[in-house]
Amino acid sequence: MALRDRGKVKWQSAFMMPEHSAALKRFENDYYQEKKPILDQYEIDVIESKIHYSMEFAFKVKLKVWRDSVEGRKKLI
Repeated sequence: MALRDRGKVKWQSAFMMPEHSAALKRFENDYYQEKKPILDQYEIDVIESKIHYSMEFAFKVKLKVWRDSVEGRKKLI
């Protein structure tokens, strides 16, 4: 006879208040948020040369861009 377990269900609460859900969502957003790096002139020149090289030889480039979010914090888009 096999033991029948409810898995994750037994560890989840039956009721979650809206404030609790909002706090969890805020925590998750803050936890995964990256800070905008501070670049010196040498690092900027290296990035520019990589962009020029990729444009010349038609390589794909993945960029990370930061902008101000509604809360006034920097947000990675």
